[in-house]
Amino acid sequence: MTGFRLKKITNPPTLGEKLRNVRNNLGLNLKEVSGATNIAMKYLNALEAGDYFNLPGEAYAKSFLKVYSAFLGQDAREFVAIYETEQKIYAKTQKNQNGKFNQPVKIVSSAHLMVTPRVIRSAIVWALALAILVYLGIKMVKVITPPLLIIDQPTENLITNDNFVEVAGRVRPETTLEINGTRVFADQFGEFKETIDLQAGVNIIEIVAEKRHGKQTKKYLQVVVN
Repeated sequence: MTGFRLKKITNPPTLGEKLRNVRNNLGLNLKEVSGATNIAMKYLNALEAGDYFNLPGEAYAKSFLKVYSAFLGQDAREFVAIYETEQKIYAKTQKNQNGKFNQPVKIVSSAHLMVTPRVIRSAIVWALALAILVYLGIKMVKVITPPLLIIDQPTENLITNDNFVEVAGRVRPETTLEINGTRVFADQFGEFKETIDLQAGVNIIEIVAEKRHGKQTKKYLQVVVN
């Protein structure tokens, strides 16, 4: 007789669970996140609870989510993609639950279809508010995201017979750069190149890229001189 084993099926974590797990791993509470991102706690709660009904709208929700996920050090595009999938499922579920198919169809008068100056003014105000919010969200992401730092050479754990090595890489043009505590200047394209003197044995090279607002990216290279 053939035996059967029950296999437990686990569902992937939801957007809210992902946000909450990352936040908890960082030791942060919602009050701290709200103060750092300027997002109201009720909207942070709604995102983590998957309560899309209490979010102020899709554009606002995506903007909040981008700022929140970037603040947590996550890929905002991945989280927005999860939100879009869950939001579609949520909208379809709500439509099926709230559909009132037995009620007669209401007759809409032509007056309701007219675009009045008041409607136009309201649309302009909302468009401006949305544009400002998106602009502030982009600015916030730029502030809280660590600066770009790419090292092209030397390779990690390089072993050489030379008493010097050339460190080259790329940063954003507006980034301040230091190698072993010495200021290094990048060109207009953000590319830099600096020759570093080495000593016999193990050499640790510290490269620090810093934004105007204090966010840093540090990388360490080990070079061994025979």
